[in-house]
Amino acid sequence: MKNTKLMDDNLNCLVIGNKSLIGTTKSPDQNNTSFGNVCTNRTETEVTVISLPPLLETHFSLALVYISIMSVLFVVGTFGNLLIIVVSACNKAVNKIGKAFMMNLAVADLCVAGIADPMCILGVVKGQTYFDDKLELCHFIASMCLTACFCAFLSLTMLTINRCFYVCHNESYQKLYTRFTTGLMCGMCWVMAFLCEFPNFVGWGSHSFDEKNHQCIWDRTASLSYSLFLSIGLIGVPLLVMGICNVKIVLEIWKKKNDIYKLDSDDHYPSMKAWNETIRTSKTLFIIFTMFMMCWTPYAIIIAIDVEDRLSMEVHLFVTMTAHAHSSLNCAIYIICNQRFRRAVKAILNCRCSRIKRPTSHSSESKERNTLNMVVSSISS
Repeated sequence: MKNTKLMDDNLNCLVIGNKSLIGTTKSPDQNNTSFGNVCTNRTETEVTVISLPPLLETHFSLALVYISIMSVLFVVGTFGNLLIIVVSACNKAVNKIGKAFMMNLAVADLCVAGIADPMCILGVVKGQTYFDDKLELCHFIASMCLTACFCAFLSLTMLTINRCFYVCHNESYQKLYTRFTTGLMCGMCWVMAFLCEFPNFVGWGSHSFDEKNHQCIWDRTASLSYSLFLSIGLIGVPLLVMGICNVKIVLEIWKKKNDIYKLDSDDHYPSMKAWNETIRTSKTLFIIFTMFMMCWTPYAIIIAIDVEDRLSMEVHLFVTMTAHAHSSLNCAIYIICNQRFRRAVKAILNCRCSRIKRPTSHSSESKERNTLNMVVSSISS
Protein backbone atom coordinates (compact mmCIF):
# COMPACT_ATOMS: atom_id res chain seq x y z
CA MET A 1 0.00 0.00 0.00
CA LYS A 2 2.83 2.42 0.81
CA ASN A 3 4.54 1.77 -2.52
CA THR A 4 1.26 2.30 -4.38
CA LYS A 5 0.62 5.54 -2.53
CA LEU A 6 4.11 6.82 -3.30
CA MET A 7 3.70 5.99 -6.98
CA ASP A 8 0.36 7.84 -7.06
CA ASP A 9 1.99 10.88 -5.47
CA ASN A 10 4.80 10.86 -8.01
CA LEU A 11 2.42 10.64 -10.94
CA ASN A 12 -0.16 13.04 -9.57
CA CYS A 13 1.10 16.01 -11.56
CA LEU A 14 -0.75 17.68 -14.40
CA VAL A 15 0.61 20.53 -16.53
CA ILE A 16 -2.04 23.17 -17.17
CA GLY A 17 -1.00 26.11 -19.35
CA ASN A 18 1.44 28.35 -17.53
CA LYS A 19 1.52 26.34 -14.27
CA SER A 20 2.06 22.73 -13.10
CA LEU A 21 0.44 21.40 -10.57
CA ILE A 22 -2.28 19.61 -9.05
CA GLY A 23 -1.57 17.59 -5.93
CA THR A 24 2.13 18.50 -5.77
CA THR A 25 4.50 20.02 -3.28
CA LYS A 26 6.95 22.66 -4.53
CA SER A 27 10.61 22.34 -3.71
CA PRO A 28 11.81 25.33 -1.64
CA ASP A 29 14.34 26.33 -4.26
CA GLN A 30 12.14 25.57 -7.24
CA ASN A 31 12.09 29.19 -8.39
CA ASN A 32 15.89 29.20 -8.43
CA THR A 33 16.09 25.99 -10.45
CA SER A 34 13.95 26.50 -13.53
CA PHE A 35 10.97 28.35 -14.91
CA GLY A 36 9.66 24.96 -16.04
CA ASN A 37 6.79 23.04 -14.57
CA VAL A 38 8.01 20.85 -11.70
CA CYS A 39 6.58 17.56 -10.45
CA THR A 40 7.83 16.16 -7.15
CA ASN A 41 6.89 13.44 -4.69
CA ARG A 42 5.85 14.27 -1.18
CA THR A 43 9.24 13.45 0.30
CA GLU A 44 10.82 15.99 -2.10
CA THR A 45 13.65 13.58 -2.89
CA GLU A 46 13.21 13.69 -6.66
CA VAL A 47 12.40 16.60 -8.95
CA THR A 48 11.43 16.31 -12.61
CA VAL A 49 11.54 19.45 -14.73
CA ILE A 50 9.12 19.59 -17.64
CA SER A 51 9.95 22.24 -20.23
CA LEU A 52 7.82 22.61 -23.31
CA PRO A 53 9.64 22.67 -26.66
CA PRO A 54 9.93 25.93 -28.63
CA LEU A 55 6.88 27.19 -30.49
CA LEU A 56 8.90 26.96 -33.71
CA GLU A 57 9.00 23.17 -33.27
CA THR A 58 5.44 22.57 -32.12
CA HIS A 59 3.53 25.11 -34.26
CA PHE A 60 5.80 25.97 -37.16
CA SER A 61 3.30 28.00 -39.24
CA LEU A 62 2.08 30.02 -36.25
CA ALA A 63 5.65 30.66 -35.13
CA LEU A 64 6.67 31.78 -38.62
CA VAL A 65 3.82 34.30 -38.79
CA TYR A 66 4.63 35.55 -35.28
CA ILE A 67 8.35 35.92 -36.04
CA SER A 68 7.61 37.78 -39.28
CA ILE A 69 5.27 40.27 -37.59
CA MET A 70 7.53 40.82 -34.58
CA SER A 71 10.54 41.33 -36.86
CA VAL A 72 8.68 44.07 -38.73
CA LEU A 73 7.62 45.65 -35.43
CA PHE A 74 11.21 45.49 -34.19
CA VAL A 75 12.63 47.25 -37.27
CA VAL A 76 9.84 49.84 -37.58
CA GLY A 77 9.70 50.51 -33.84
CA THR A 78 13.45 50.82 -33.35
CA PHE A 79 14.15 53.13 -36.27
CA GLY A 80 10.83 54.96 -35.91
CA ASN A 81 11.32 55.88 -32.27
CA LEU A 82 14.95 56.82 -32.92
CA LEU A 83 13.67 59.14 -35.67
CA ILE A 84 11.22 60.75 -33.25
CA ILE A 85 14.02 61.41 -30.75
CA VAL A 86 16.46 62.73 -33.37
CA VAL A 87 13.89 64.93 -35.14
CA SER A 88 12.66 66.37 -31.85
CA ALA A 89 16.23 67.13 -30.79
CA CYS A 90 17.29 68.67 -34.13
CA ASN A 91 14.15 70.59 -35.01
CA LYS A 92 12.55 72.76 -32.36
CA ALA A 93 9.75 73.70 -34.74
CA VAL A 94 8.31 70.17 -34.74
CA ASN A 95 5.76 69.17 -32.10
CA LYS A 96 6.53 72.20 -29.96
CA ILE A 97 3.75 71.63 -27.47
CA GLY A 98 4.43 68.61 -25.28
CA LYS A 99 7.71 67.74 -27.00
CA ALA A 100 9.33 66.49 -23.77
CA PHE A 101 6.49 64.03 -23.15
CA MET A 102 6.62 62.86 -26.76
CA MET A 103 10.36 62.15 -26.45
CA ASN A 104 9.78 60.38 -23.13
CA LEU A 105 7.16 58.23 -24.84
CA ALA A 106 9.58 57.49 -27.70
CA VAL A 107 12.31 56.36 -25.27
CA ALA A 108 9.87 54.01 -23.50
CA ASP A 109 8.61 52.64 -26.82
CA LEU A 110 12.21 52.16 -27.96
CA CYS A 111 12.87 49.94 -24.94
CA VAL A 112 9.91 47.75 -25.88
CA ALA A 113 10.50 47.63 -29.64
CA GLY A 114 14.29 47.54 -29.57
CA ILE A 115 14.91 45.19 -26.63
CA ALA A 116 11.75 43.30 -25.64
CA ASP A 117 10.58 42.44 -29.18
CA PRO A 118 13.82 40.62 -30.16
CA MET A 119 13.63 38.67 -26.88
CA CYS A 120 10.08 37.63 -27.81
CA ILE A 121 11.42 36.26 -31.09
CA LEU A 122 14.22 34.48 -29.22
CA GLY A 123 11.68 32.88 -26.87
CA VAL A 124 9.68 31.51 -29.80
CA VAL A 125 12.79 30.15 -31.53
CA LYS A 126 14.75 28.81 -28.53
CA GLY A 127 11.96 28.06 -26.09
CA GLN A 128 11.86 27.91 -22.32
CA THR A 129 14.98 25.75 -21.90
CA TYR A 130 17.16 28.59 -23.22
CA PHE A 131 16.28 30.71 -20.17
CA ASP A 132 16.49 27.92 -17.57
CA ASP A 133 20.09 28.83 -16.73
CA LYS A 134 19.62 32.54 -17.48
CA LEU A 135 17.17 33.50 -14.77
CA GLU A 136 18.64 36.98 -14.23
CA LEU A 137 18.28 37.74 -17.94
CA CYS A 138 14.67 36.58 -17.90
CA HIS A 139 13.90 38.71 -14.83
CA PHE A 140 15.57 41.73 -16.45
CA ILE A 141 13.64 41.37 -19.72
CA ALA A 142 10.31 40.97 -17.94
CA SER A 143 10.93 43.88 -15.56
CA MET A 144 12.30 46.22 -18.23
CA CYS A 145 9.43 45.51 -20.62
CA LEU A 146 6.70 46.09 -18.04
CA THR A 147 8.39 49.23 -16.67
CA ALA A 148 8.75 50.67 -20.19
CA CYS A 149 5.10 49.88 -20.97
CA PHE A 150 3.95 51.60 -17.77
CA CYS A 151 6.13 54.62 -18.59
CA ALA A 152 4.61 54.75 -22.08
CA PHE A 153 1.11 54.77 -20.55
CA LEU A 154 2.03 57.60 -18.19
CA SER A 155 3.90 59.62 -20.83
CA LEU A 156 1.03 59.42 -23.30
CA THR A 157 -1.40 60.41 -20.54
CA MET A 158 0.78 63.39 -19.58
CA LEU A 159 1.08 64.38 -23.25
CA THR A 160 -2.71 64.35 -23.61
CA ILE A 161 -3.20 66.37 -20.41
CA ASN A 162 -0.57 68.82 -21.67
CA ARG A 163 -2.46 69.31 -24.94
CA CYS A 164 -5.74 69.69 -23.04
CA PHE A 165 -4.29 72.50 -20.92
CA TYR A 166 -2.85 74.17 -24.01
CA VAL A 167 -6.17 74.19 -25.87
CA CYS A 168 -8.68 74.54 -23.04
CA HIS A 169 -6.75 76.45 -20.36
CA ASN A 170 -4.17 78.36 -22.36
CA GLU A 171 -3.88 81.16 -19.81
CA SER A 172 -2.48 78.69 -17.23
CA TYR A 173 -0.30 76.68 -19.59
CA GLN A 174 2.89 78.73 -19.40
CA LYS A 175 2.82 78.88 -15.60
CA LEU A 176 2.23 75.16 -15.18
CA TYR A 177 4.52 73.74 -17.87
CA THR A 178 7.91 75.30 -17.31
CA ARG A 179 11.11 73.56 -18.39
CA PHE A 180 11.73 72.42 -14.80
CA THR A 181 8.23 71.10 -14.09
CA THR A 182 8.05 69.34 -17.47
CA GLY A 183 11.38 67.61 -16.87
CA LEU A 184 10.26 66.64 -13.38
CA MET A 185 7.04 65.14 -14.75
CA CYS A 186 8.98 63.09 -17.32
CA GLY A 187 11.30 61.77 -14.62
CA MET A 188 8.38 60.91 -12.37
CA CYS A 189 6.85 58.86 -15.18
CA TRP A 190 9.85 56.50 -14.99
CA VAL A 191 9.91 56.44 -11.19
CA MET A 192 6.19 55.67 -10.94
CA ALA A 193 6.46 53.06 -13.70
CA PHE A 194 9.17 51.16 -11.82
CA LEU A 195 7.30 51.44 -8.51
CA CYS A 196 4.26 49.87 -10.18
CA GLU A 197 6.43 47.02 -11.52
CA PHE A 198 8.43 46.51 -8.31
CA PRO A 199 5.74 44.36 -6.56
CA ASN A 200 6.75 41.53 -8.90
CA PHE A 201 10.07 41.37 -7.00
CA VAL A 202 8.53 41.20 -3.52
CA GLY A 203 5.77 38.61 -3.85
CA TRP A 204 2.78 40.55 -5.21
CA GLY A 205 3.19 38.97 -8.63
CA SER A 206 6.36 37.56 -10.18
CA HIS A 207 8.34 37.10 -13.40
CA SER A 208 8.46 33.88 -15.41
CA PHE A 209 8.71 32.36 -18.86
CA ASP A 210 5.07 32.28 -19.93
CA GLU A 211 4.36 29.08 -21.85
CA LYS A 212 1.44 30.63 -23.73
CA ASN A 213 3.14 33.92 -24.59
CA HIS A 214 6.47 32.13 -25.18
CA GLN A 215 8.48 34.95 -23.62
CA CYS A 216 9.88 36.21 -20.33
CA ILE A 217 7.13 38.37 -18.87
CA TRP A 218 5.37 39.18 -15.61
CA ASP A 219 3.40 36.19 -14.29
CA ARG A 220 -0.23 36.99 -15.07
CA THR A 221 -1.43 33.95 -13.06
CA ALA A 222 0.51 34.67 -9.86
CA SER A 223 -1.89 37.18 -8.29
CA LEU A 224 -5.46 38.09 -9.20
CA SER A 225 -5.20 41.38 -7.31
CA TYR A 226 -2.06 42.46 -9.19
CA SER A 227 -3.59 41.45 -12.53
CA LEU A 228 -6.64 43.59 -11.75
CA PHE A 229 -4.40 46.43 -10.57
CA LEU A 230 -2.56 46.34 -13.90
CA SER A 231 -5.67 45.93 -16.02
CA ILE A 232 -7.86 48.53 -14.32
CA GLY A 233 -5.41 50.89 -12.63
CA LEU A 234 -2.53 51.03 -15.10
CA ILE A 235 -4.38 50.59 -18.39
CA GLY A 236 -8.02 51.44 -17.69
CA VAL A 237 -7.42 54.65 -15.71
CA PRO A 238 -5.02 56.20 -18.28
CA LEU A 239 -7.52 55.33 -21.01
CA LEU A 240 -10.29 57.07 -19.05
CA VAL A 241 -8.18 60.18 -18.39
CA MET A 242 -7.07 60.41 -22.02
CA GLY A 243 -10.64 59.90 -23.20
CA ILE A 244 -11.93 62.75 -21.01
CA CYS A 245 -9.12 65.07 -22.13
CA ASN A 246 -9.73 64.32 -25.81
CA VAL A 247 -13.45 64.97 -25.41
CA LYS A 248 -12.68 68.33 -23.77
CA ILE A 249 -10.28 69.21 -26.61
CA VAL A 250 -12.86 68.33 -29.27
CA LEU A 251 -15.58 70.32 -27.52
CA GLU A 252 -13.29 73.34 -27.14
CA ILE A 253 -12.29 73.24 -30.80
CA TRP A 254 -15.91 72.84 -31.88
CA LYS A 255 -16.98 75.76 -29.67
CA LYS A 256 -14.40 78.13 -31.14
CA LYS A 257 -14.37 76.88 -34.72
CA ASN A 258 -17.25 78.95 -36.07
CA ASP A 259 -16.01 82.11 -34.36
CA ILE A 260 -12.52 81.62 -35.78
CA TYR A 261 -13.72 81.38 -39.36
CA LYS A 262 -15.94 84.44 -38.96
CA LEU A 263 -12.83 86.57 -38.42
CA ASP A 264 -11.59 88.73 -41.26
CA SER A 265 -9.18 86.48 -43.17
CA ASP A 266 -6.74 89.31 -43.99
CA ASP A 267 -6.43 90.76 -40.50
CA HIS A 268 -6.39 87.47 -38.65
CA TYR A 269 -4.56 85.15 -41.03
CA PRO A 270 -1.80 84.30 -38.47
CA SER A 271 -4.45 83.48 -35.88
CA MET A 272 -6.33 81.19 -38.25
CA LYS A 273 -3.09 79.51 -39.32
CA ALA A 274 -2.09 78.83 -35.71
CA TRP A 275 -5.55 77.55 -34.89
CA ASN A 276 -5.51 75.19 -37.87
CA GLU A 277 -2.12 73.88 -36.71
CA THR A 278 -3.58 73.32 -33.24
CA ILE A 279 -6.45 71.35 -34.75
CA ARG A 280 -4.09 69.18 -36.82
CA THR A 281 -1.89 68.41 -33.83
CA SER A 282 -4.92 67.57 -31.70
CA LYS A 283 -6.16 65.21 -34.42
CA THR A 284 -2.79 63.44 -34.44
CA LEU A 285 -2.92 63.01 -30.68
CA PHE A 286 -6.47 61.64 -30.92
CA ILE A 287 -5.34 59.06 -33.49
CA ILE A 288 -2.49 58.00 -31.17
CA PHE A 289 -5.00 57.63 -28.33
CA THR A 290 -7.30 55.56 -30.55
CA MET A 291 -4.45 53.22 -31.50
CA PHE A 292 -3.46 52.90 -27.84
CA MET A 293 -7.03 51.92 -26.97
CA MET A 294 -7.22 49.37 -29.81
CA CYS A 295 -3.87 47.79 -28.96
CA TRP A 296 -4.11 47.60 -25.17
CA THR A 297 -7.82 47.08 -24.42
CA PRO A 298 -7.86 43.41 -25.56
CA TYR A 299 -4.80 42.67 -23.42
CA ALA A 300 -6.31 44.39 -20.37
CA ILE A 301 -9.52 42.38 -20.72
CA ILE A 302 -7.79 39.03 -21.24
CA ILE A 303 -5.43 39.29 -18.26
CA ALA A 304 -8.34 40.31 -16.03
CA ILE A 305 -10.67 37.45 -17.00
CA ASP A 306 -8.12 34.65 -17.45
CA VAL A 307 -6.10 34.52 -14.25
CA GLU A 308 -6.81 30.77 -14.12
CA ASP A 309 -5.13 30.45 -17.54
CA ARG A 310 -7.92 28.68 -19.42
CA LEU A 311 -7.80 30.54 -22.73
CA SER A 312 -5.78 29.17 -25.61
CA MET A 313 -2.16 29.91 -26.42
CA GLU A 314 -3.21 31.62 -29.66
CA VAL A 315 -5.37 34.15 -27.78
CA HIS A 316 -2.60 35.12 -25.36
CA LEU A 317 0.01 35.24 -28.11
CA PHE A 318 -2.19 37.53 -30.22
CA VAL A 319 -3.19 40.03 -27.52
CA THR A 320 0.39 40.35 -26.24
CA MET A 321 1.71 40.88 -29.76
CA THR A 322 -0.99 43.50 -30.38
CA ALA A 323 -0.04 45.33 -27.17
CA HIS A 324 3.63 45.34 -28.20
CA ALA A 325 2.65 46.65 -31.63
CA HIS A 326 1.61 49.99 -30.14
CA SER A 327 5.25 50.84 -29.42
CA SER A 328 6.01 50.71 -33.16
CA LEU A 329 3.07 52.72 -34.51
CA ASN A 330 3.60 56.28 -33.26
CA CYS A 331 6.28 57.23 -35.78
CA ALA A 332 4.10 56.08 -38.67
CA ILE A 333 1.22 58.16 -37.29
CA TYR A 334 3.43 61.26 -37.03
CA ILE A 335 4.72 60.80 -40.60
CA ILE A 336 1.22 60.38 -42.02
CA CYS A 337 -0.52 63.11 -40.00
CA ASN A 338 2.17 65.73 -39.30
CA GLN A 339 3.54 67.61 -42.30
CA ARG A 340 6.30 69.33 -40.31
CA PHE A 341 7.49 66.03 -38.92
CA ARG A 342 7.42 64.50 -42.40
CA ARG A 343 9.60 67.30 -43.80
CA ALA A 344 12.00 67.00 -40.88
CA VAL A 345 12.33 63.24 -41.41
CA LYS A 346 13.15 63.81 -45.09
CA ALA A 347 15.80 66.32 -44.09
CA ILE A 348 17.29 63.89 -41.56
CA LEU A 349 17.37 61.05 -44.08
CA ASN A 350 19.02 63.37 -46.61
CA CYS A 351 21.72 64.21 -44.04
CA ARG A 352 20.59 67.84 -43.91
CA CYS A 353 19.83 68.10 -40.20
CA SER A 354 21.94 71.26 -39.95
CA ARG A 355 19.79 72.95 -42.58
CA ILE A 356 16.55 72.45 -40.70
CA LYS A 357 15.04 75.80 -39.92
CA ARG A 358 15.30 76.80 -36.29
CA PRO A 359 13.48 79.63 -34.52
CA THR A 360 15.58 82.77 -34.22
CA SER A 361 14.37 85.25 -31.65
CA HIS A 362 11.62 83.74 -29.53
CA SER A 363 10.88 80.05 -29.11
CA SER A 364 8.27 78.61 -31.46
CA GLU A 365 6.20 77.44 -28.53
CA SER A 366 5.93 80.99 -27.19
CA LYS A 367 4.98 82.29 -30.62
CA GLU A 368 2.23 79.74 -31.05
CA ARG A 369 0.96 80.32 -27.53
CA ASN A 370 0.86 84.08 -28.10
CA THR A 371 -0.93 83.56 -31.39
CA LEU A 372 -3.48 81.33 -29.69
CA ASN A 373 -4.04 84.09 -27.15
CA MET A 374 -4.65 86.44 -30.10
CA VAL A 375 -7.28 84.00 -31.35
CA VAL A 376 -9.08 83.97 -28.02
CA SER A 377 -8.95 87.74 -27.68
CA SER A 378 -10.16 88.19 -31.26
CA ILE A 379 -13.16 85.98 -30.57
CA SER A 380 -13.97 87.85 -27.38
CA SER A 381 -13.80 91.31 -28.97
